[in-house]
Amino acid sequence: MARDGEEFLEKVLQTETLDSRAANAQLCCETLKLTFPAVLDREDNAVNEAYSGWPDRFVIVGLDGRVAYYGPPGPGGFKPGEVEEWLAENTKQ
Repeated sequence: MARDGEEFLEKVLQTETLDSRAANAQLCCETLKLTFPAVLDREDNAVNEAYSGWPDRFVIVGLDGRVAYYGPPGPGGFKPGEVEEWLAENTKQ
């Protein structure tokens, strides 16, 4: 985010509506310059409950709805190269 010409990160709080979640997701995608799609959990947090990426970690869910890759907890356990390698080996290009 930028304010008065200065770049800064702002804490994104938990939201209660899908519209506010979508606005937060858009802001995060733009700020982080993400090049991959982002998805939203509904207000009931069912995806979070089912796949719980807590504490922060990389989780890849297959088209069958099953966890295909479950990385170690972050941020110290984040291994983007490992995720990229897994995706290259397990998805059609």
